[in-house]
Amino acid sequence: MPQTALLNDPRYPALAEFLTRTLPDAHTPPVLVSSDASGRRYWRTRLKTGETRIVMDAPPPGEDTLPFIDVLERLTRIGIPVPALYGRNTTEGFLLLEDLGDETLFRWRHGQTAEQVIGKLATAVDLLPELAGADTDGLPRFDAARLAREMDLLPDWYLRHYKQQVLSDELLTQWSAIRNRICDRLTAMPQVFVHRDYHSRNLMVQPDRLTVIDFQDAVRGPLAYDLVSLLRDSYIDWPEETVQTMQARFWAALPDTLRQTGNLVEFRKDFAWVAVQRHLKVLGIFARLSFRDGKHGYLNDLPLTWRHLQRALDGTPELADLAALLAPFAPTEV
Repeated sequence: MPQTALLNDPRYPALAEFLTRTLPDAHTPPVLVSSDASGRRYWRTRLKTGETRIVMDAPPPGEDTLPFIDVLERLTRIGIPVPALYGRNTTEGFLLLEDLGDETLFRWRHGQTAEQVIGKLATAVDLLPELAGADTDGLPRFDAARLAREMDLLPDWYLRHYKQQVLSDELLTQWSAIRNRICDRLTAMPQVFVHRDYHSRNLMVQPDRLTVIDFQDAVRGPLAYDLVSLLRDSYIDWPEETVQTMQARFWAALPDTLRQTGNLVEFRKDFAWVAVQRHLKVLGIFARLSFRDGKHGYLNDLPLTWRHLQRALDGTPELADLAALLAPFAPTEV
């Protein structure tokens, strides 16, 4: 961001005051390095020593830094690699964080060998059994109401705005019944700590570690959820053989206390059901990001998300009625 634009940014006075107080040896003005699907932005500033720091800019009241701090502390206690927290102003919505660089798993994989990429994916999978065991006391529950609200983003945004289609009363009744069956299935699964967005753009690659970010929306929810987020990533189409290998790797590493599903075959069925729920939600979110928030790039990720949904429906024959209902509404390929 040019200096003039920075000075005109409505958040700049508060940002400058925060940096003066928490980082008095900052050597350069902050530079905007990224934003995400929410209202958060991230600024990089350089110290006189040459080191850098990141400022999370989460403007209230739409954003709240307290859940981020809460979950960061939970994950730190069990040894999950997360960014160090150096300073905070929770009233104004600023956190001073360790700079993890710019190499997400999504970006890093380009130019690497297949073996290197699969190795890093395995590292991400290996963190998940530990993550599932994190403290969930006081976290929101991924209950039926929350699951249903997420899936309703599909008719409300993907169908209504992206496909310009409104379901008839008969089809809406059918949709509601199917949605409720999915909710019942997911809430009956083993419930553990769930990151909710554990995928290639929220894993930072560094020479000595893979660091987890963007965990502030953590909940208590289905065991398979984070593995679905990673292996059915809306930004990477992992080979099916790799997906199955990583499912088995995750299952083998689970402590006995979390293996309530019974066996790997049953877990893969749970995986498919969770994938259906997540992809229905993501299709709706990507459409909403475009039509409500002007973030149109997410429309490019609809086709892969749709293909992931079809794979999941292939693994859930009990949802054949959902597959038939959605068949006319495939996204435009790009």
